Amino acid sequence: MKRILVVAAGAALVVVAAGFVVFALRSSGGQGGVPTDRTTVRAPIESVDILVLESSPPQYVLRVRAGLPNGCAKQHGHDIGRDGDVIRVTVLNSMPTDAIACTMIYGTYELSINVGSDFRAGVTYTARVNDKATTFIGR
Repeated sequence: MKRILVVAAGAALVVVAAGFVVFALRSSGGQGGVPTDRTTVRAPIESVDILVLESSPPQYVLRVRAGLPNGCAKQHGHDIGRDGDVIRVTVLNSMPTDAIACTMIYGTYELSINVGSDFRAGVTYTARVNDKATTFIGR
C-alpha cells in the first residue's frame, strides 16, 4: 500500500512539474524570459528637455524620460521625423499580447535623441514626443 502511495505521489509531482514547465515556457516565449508575442505601444512621456551642445554648428539633443507602466513593459525604440520647424518623435514600449500577470511597479528610462544641427538662429522650433512638447530657439 505504501508503495502505491509513493508511486502515485511521484506521478502527481511529475504532472505538476510538467505543467509548470509548459506554463513557464509559454509565458516566456521559451527564450530566456523574453515573450515572443509582444506588441508596441506609445510610451508615457514624463518629461522632454532640449540640450544645445556647444559645437560649430550647435548640435541639438532631446532628453526624454519615458515610463514603463508595469513590470511587463519594455523599452522598444523610437522614430523621429521633421516637418519644417516641428520635430516629431514617437517613443515606443513593447507589451505582451497574452494576458499574463505583471507587477504593478511603474518604472522610467531616459533617452538622448540627437536631432541634428540644421536649425536657423532666432527661429522657434517645437519638439513633440508622443503627447508632450517643448519649444526652443535655434542658435
